Amino acid sequence: VDEEGQNKLGLWHLESMDELVVGKWKILEPPKERWEEPGKVVAPQELDLVMVPGVGFDRDGGRMGNGQGYYDRLLNQVRDDCPLVAVCYESQLFPKLVVGQHDVFMNKVVTESAVYTRTGGRLEDR
Repeated sequence: VDEEGQNKLGLWHLESMDELVVGKWKILEPPKERWEEPGKVVAPQELDLVMVPGVGFDRDGGRMGNGQGYYDRLLNQVRDDCPLVAVCYESQLFPKLVVGQHDVFMNKVVTESAVYTRTGGRLEDR
């Protein structure tokens, strides 16, 4: 859920794809009138695993999104023990991305040909 005017993502418990409508960015999301519905809002600290989208990733676990910082702000709120897993094509894995202090690093990057795990400072092919 893109909480308009707040420039942040919200999380919502989804039980059926029928609950979604096409939103502002042409992405399926819950209808605005249901965003605060009791039992549907999920706090980032409740997550046990996060599958993270992105435009590109590097072998240090760096992530390039669309430049709005939505995911970085959300990911800064998850528990430290919550794995952050990027799923992308091998062609989206770059040698090195320019990242800022606010950028959140992935624990794993999964491509069609390998699973890269961050150990120390870099992702290693496992």
